Amino acid sequence: MSITSRFRPAEDHPGIGLSGMIRDPRARVAAMLAGLGVSIWINVVTLPAGAGIVAPVALAVAALAWLVLIVVTRGARVAAAVAVMCAAGAVLAATEANGLIFTGVAASIAAVAFDPAAALVLAMAGPVAYCLATIPHGPFPGRLLATAAVTLAGLVAGASRREIDQRARHRTLVATERQRAEVAQAEADLAGERNRLGRELHDVLAHTLGALSIQLTAIDTLARTDAPREKLVEQIELGHELVSTGLDEARQAVRALRGGSAPLAAQLERLCELHQADLALEGGWQALDADVTLTLYRLVQEALTNAAKHAPASSVSVRVCFGPNDVTVQVANTRPAESPDTSPASRASGGGFGLQGMRERVEQAGGALQAGPAPDGGWRVTARIPCRPGNLGDRSDGSNR
Repeated sequence: MSITSRFRPAEDHPGIGLSGMIRDPRARVAAMLAGLGVSIWINVVTLPAGAGIVAPVALAVAALAWLVLIVVTRGARVAAAVAVMCAAGAVLAATEANGLIFTGVAASIAAVAFDPAAALVLAMAGPVAYCLATIPHGPFPGRLLATAAVTLAGLVAGASRREIDQRARHRTLVATERQRAEVAQAEADLAGERNRLGRELHDVLAHTLGALSIQLTAIDTLARTDAPREKLVEQIELGHELVSTGLDEARQAVRALRGGSAPLAAQLERLCELHQADLALEGGWQALDADVTLTLYRLVQEALTNAAKHAPASSVSVRVCFGPNDVTVQVANTRPAESPDTSPASRASGGGFGLQGMRERVEQAGGALQAGPAPDGGWRVTARIPCRPGNLGDRSDGSNR
């Protein structure tokens, strides 16, 4: 590190003396000028007659250095002005003790604007200048101790002021960073909520509208082929049922997004009834929050729809097992039979997110998903999701159906 960079202040010096506590720049400059005026007046009125030319020149140099420190707040010129002010005040103190005002103020500025080592070197200009000024007069007078004491007091006061300023600046930086983190977290939460809302709307619409589109195609085919009226009415009623089911799913999604949901058992019973699947609830029943409930429902819905599409006429079972700290869901179908696809559920489209989407949903809930062939030649989807202790209930009305 060069000498110039060592004596370059790391920041603007925040005023002179008590003026540094003033926030308004104009008022701070006015206070510094007022302090300079009072210091000059005190030294002028107490300067003894016949003091010679050295004392007035030292007073003028000290006052000029004070003015430089008012105008210049950064750069190496601050160090030069501080050293000159310390030395001029000490030279003036050889004639009149009030000159130590300039030395003390300069030492305080040095401690505020510079590192401790650099501030000490600059403040030493005062005692050194005092010694040089008193050499022609013989042994050092008693004011050498006073000069050193004032210099030390200025350094201590400036160091305390620097510490206070650094702590305030650190608190401001911490508060700013905390505010930025809160804003970033709020934006992330908002983006996550938007993604969640978009995913739920996509799943509901893809499932309902896809199934309804297929159903309308079937109705159109029957109408064009002059099919019996009973079949046409049956397909129209099935279309109404699909619309009703889609509306129920939309309501469930809205309730889940608002933090509430219908009981999971009731939702799964209705879903398994629609897909003609067996449902088994095992273990002590536990109350789950809306997010976990919705994740399990979407998982079972997609697995049942995939089974109906890819393994028509096969036997499908849904097993929900509640453990002490988690819930496990297993959807399994047997080897598909060689028969035409006649199940109404097989006409319904899936949730729109497939196996990868199921895995992402389960992982977002903190769980894990496994999917693959079963030993009997069928397909099995198993998911385990941990349950938070605050969401567990004490009910034990699990049942098998």
